[in-house]
Amino acid sequence: MKKRIWHDVPNHPELKVGQYVVPNFVSNSVMIHVDDQNTVVVSPGKALLENCPIKEQADDIVLHIIMPNGYHFMGVEEWQKVFPNHKLYASRDAIQMLSDKMPSETVNSIHTLEETSPPLPNQYSVLIPPGHRGGDAWLVKQSEQGDTWITCDSFLNYDRMSNQPIARFLQKLLSAAPGLKISKVIKYFILKDRRTFKQWVLDQLNSSNLTTLIPSHGEVNQSPSLASELRSLVEKQL
Repeated sequence: MKKRIWHDVPNHPELKVGQYVVPNFVSNSVMIHVDDQNTVVVSPGKALLENCPIKEQADDIVLHIIMPNGYHFMGVEEWQKVFPNHKLYASRDAIQMLSDKMPSETVNSIHTLEETSPPLPNQYSVLIPPGHRGGDAWLVKQSEQGDTWITCDSFLNYDRMSNQPIARFLQKLLSAAPGLKISKVIKYFILKDRRTFKQWVLDQLNSSNLTTLIPSHGEVNQSPSLASELRSLVEKQL
């Protein structure tokens, strides 16, 4: 079986991205080194635990686990077992969705991101996009070299079509690949207010020098023209 590997993100020494497959689709976990006592992980995948770069320090750090919407919770229980000192975070809407999917004691322990942010490096902040049925939560890094968005399901960036017949069929059907995409699932099912979400994203792009996008599905996208590419996509598709 192919090992699940964590990769560095160029020009972002605090970031690592781990890729795993569920099911047949590439998914991402994002790890952010805060300091010697704290690490943040977004959408942790079970398959990535074996080669987790901080696994040996599991008893010595606090792991802050962010569920970036109400659908990204599948690997959380396994990570909780490995990291005894952990805290959970999700948006208010995501917590409401998770109440039907996770044990009540777990749901009751989740910190609401609108009220409590995990410790983050100085350049980072949490954004809650409006108009999202799934309760998306994003992390944003602002720097002189360019801004970074760590998003959830709003955008996809598969560099090619899947080799798996079923996944490939679904990608074509849902306009989910190749390249930077807003899938039909997001457009028609997960967004409950497309107009509000669209205007919010365009406003964010107008005030951002976006050069790096880390979506929950697909590849990291780093480009000096990323902001204009994403703006064009949002204006055309939404």
